[in-house]
Amino acid sequence: MIDLNLCDQQQISSLLKIKETGNDAFVALLEGQIDKAVSRLVQADDMAMIHRLQGRCEAFKDLLKAIEDASKVVNRS
Repeated sequence: MIDLNLCDQQQISSLLKIKETGNDAFVALLEGQIDKAVSRLVQADDMAMIHRLQGRCEAFKDLLKAIEDASKVVNRS
């Protein structure tokens, strides 16, 4: 999980810019990578590979959540 309260204003602004109109391609890329990892996870039979793919999905989902939640902390003092 990305703790947005620990991010500086420039990092929050960068996350917000990703969400702006015209930047949907990056979000779509992350969602596509999650889908690919889940697809590979379903077929994985090696525990090391399963753990890596789970971590990959979690990292991408955390980034998507940070992009979504950045607007909640942008105006903090």
